[in-house]
This record gives sequence, C-alpha cells and structure tokens, in this order.
Amino acid sequence: MEIVCLTVGEIATNCYLVSDESSREALIIDPGEEGDFISTNILENKLIPKAILLTHGHFDHCLAVLDLKLNFDIPIYLHQKDLFLYEKAHLSAKHFSGITSPKLPPIDHFLTDNQMLTFGRSSLKVIHTPGHTPGSICLLSQSSEIRDLPDRQAGPKSNILLTGDTLFADGVGRTDLSYSSASDLQRSIGKLSKIPVKSTIYPGHGDPTDLRFCQL
Repeated sequence: MEIVCLTVGEIATNCYLVSDESSREALIIDPGEEGDFISTNILENKLIPKAILLTHGHFDHCLAVLDLKLNFDIPIYLHQKDLFLYEKAHLSAKHFSGITSPKLPPIDHFLTDNQMLTFGRSSLKVIHTPGHTPGSICLLSQSSEIRDLPDRQAGPKSNILLTGDTLFADGVGRTDLSYSSASDLQRSIGKLSKIPVKSTIYPGHGDPTDLRFCQL
C-alpha cells in the first residue's frame, strides 16, 4: 500500500491518495479543494481511482469532489449522519471562507461502521467516530508493507489510521459546533485507543505521527 499526501486549499487540508501497489487501484480521501491538482497527481502516479471517501462533511474536505467526479466518474462515499453538512458545503464555504463553489454532486454510497473497502489487494476498515461531527469516520488499514510517498521514510508498519478531523498529532477535533458532541468524541477516542500504539496516524490537517504520541 502506498500513501500520497496532498495538502490543498486555504485551510491546508490533507487529501490522501491511498493505493494498492500491485494493481495501482486507489482511493481518494478528503479532496478539500484543487481538483485539477489532485487529478494531475493521480495521473502522474499512474493510479486508477476507484472511489472518493469523505471522513466527514465539512466543506474543506470535499469541495473538489465535483471535479474528480467529472474527471474519473467514480462514486462518492460519506457517512449518512453527515449528509446535512455535505449538502450545504458550498454555502458554508462561501459563508466562512468566501469561497465560491457549485453545489456538490449527490453521495453515491453511505459508509457504515466496520465496513471494509477493498481496492486491489488492499483494504480499509471504516470506524465510525462521531464527535467533531455526527458522521465522522476514521479509516484503518492493517498491512506489513505500507509506504509513504513521495519523500517520507518508507518501511513496514503494523497499522495506519486516517483520522480526518477526529484526531491530530497535538489534540482532537473541535466540539464547540452546534452539532458536535464532546461526550461522543471522548467515546470515539476511547475506541481508537484500542488500536496498537505504533500505528501511524494520518490526520486531516498537519503532519502524520505515531498513535503513541497523540493525546488520547
């Protein structure tokens, strides 16, 4: 499995291209903005995109889905409890950041807790982690051969965990929004704390880290 991190947009969101090394099939995770830039990287890395996965419905994680949908004709996945955020993402982008964006295409499939998403010989497991938003999810992979690209150290890892805005290197996602829940987030962090501590965390913003260095 290979991981390419592309930091996009004004809010510096991490968009991840997670691919199966043998088949080149890939999942696009959290394409916040800059759809053409993401598309160019997909082509340059000779990837075959199979789906777009959203860790939650905030605009800074999904505004490029229209470009990618048009470019690659692939399905979009989101947890149903964040549909209300996704459907108004273009309005939120304008209100909070002054970004003009068209209304986004409809979600094709809803993610569920413990769902397995397979691409080539690789797979990611969905973990529902409400708190920051009601439909926030993390994605877990167990693999003996996971590589960071293009210029991070490569080597064997026991697990990777893509956390969206649930967990960062220096803390957790905000819960001061009207639909957020600090108690739900605490339970979600408790769920993540059961993952082996040497797992590598790939957050929605900021640098990757080991789970043992996160503030759980």
